[in-house]
Amino acid sequence: MIKYTNEELTNNIIKMLKNKLKKDYSKGNFKRDAHAKCIGLLKAKFVVDSDICEKYQVGIFEPKKEYPAFIRISNSNPKILSDKFKDFRGFSIKLLGIEGEKCMDDEKYTQDFLLISNEIMPIGTWRLFHDAIYYNSKSMPFIFIFKLLMQHKMSPIIMSLKNMKNDTSPLDIKYFSTTPYRFGDEVVKYCIVPKSKYKSKLPKKLTHRYLTKNMQVHLNNFEAVFDFMVQFRTDKSSMPINDASVKWDENKSPFIKLGEIRIPKQKFETKQRFEMSEIMSFSPGHSLLAHRPIGDINEGRMKIYKEMSKFRNKMNNKHVFEPNEEYFNKIK
Repeated sequence: MIKYTNEELTNNIIKMLKNKLKKDYSKGNFKRDAHAKCIGLLKAKFVVDSDICEKYQVGIFEPKKEYPAFIRISNSNPKILSDKFKDFRGFSIKLLGIEGEKCMDDEKYTQDFLLISNEIMPIGTWRLFHDAIYYNSKSMPFIFIFKLLMQHKMSPIIMSLKNMKNDTSPLDIKYFSTTPYRFGDEVVKYCIVPKSKYKSKLPKKLTHRYLTKNMQVHLNNFEAVFDFMVQFRTDKSSMPINDASVKWDENKSPFIKLGEIRIPKQKFETKQRFEMSEIMSFSPGHSLLAHRPIGDINEGRMKIYKEMSKFRNKMNNKHVFEPNEEYFNKIK
């Protein structure tokens, strides 16, 4: 077996993804290579708790501090599919007006948090992530499945497939970072937990855009609120950094609330919002050093997300855009 470095794996993934997008969108209008379908781009406020303990006052987490934020909510599938299909949801948060040195220099005043509605990343190592893309691109998924079986890595995938569902609304469910981040000198994972008074119901007939419609009905009449929580790494042996398929035990380290995400009532089903959601770039690397992403997967994601965002927008004759607070106040 050839031993590739992580950098070589990352560069190869970028080439494969670009080739795939060129094939999938040969007629133009390039979408993301994952989380292609935007359910909605929301305006929100990220509010740090007023009574946050001093030891948790790291980076953006200053008591009572408030940040305007954009949130892109998506289906995780790499293709634009009907909401009738079971899937995971993505919840990408971009805080605005964040000053300080960043992990990457393509955005200067933002802090991103990327989460998904599954507790783990079922393909949890960078090598396996590369192999999944490679063998699928060669139409040989059975070889990849064989490798998973040989490495005893099938159970996280089977468990995750069982967890895919038709959600009532993206505003009704939990989301997880799945990968680790620095928190000052500590290491954490993130989670957000819904606490809205209103909860949507599944329509009798699932439609292509029922998730967007349910979310709009919610925000026509009520705000949506999530608790923002962190889980500290307290056991190196059972809480690995380089295998995102392993769930960190909450009995050993429970999640701790540090703030809230407040999504006010709003009309988000506008052409401008959906166009903006396609141009906007989200990345673990849009981060203060105090919250920098760590581990092989995050290192690879930072480079891939940057390159694929530039590629997608170039193919669409668009420019990557860093939103600011002025734009936040103007956008409808």
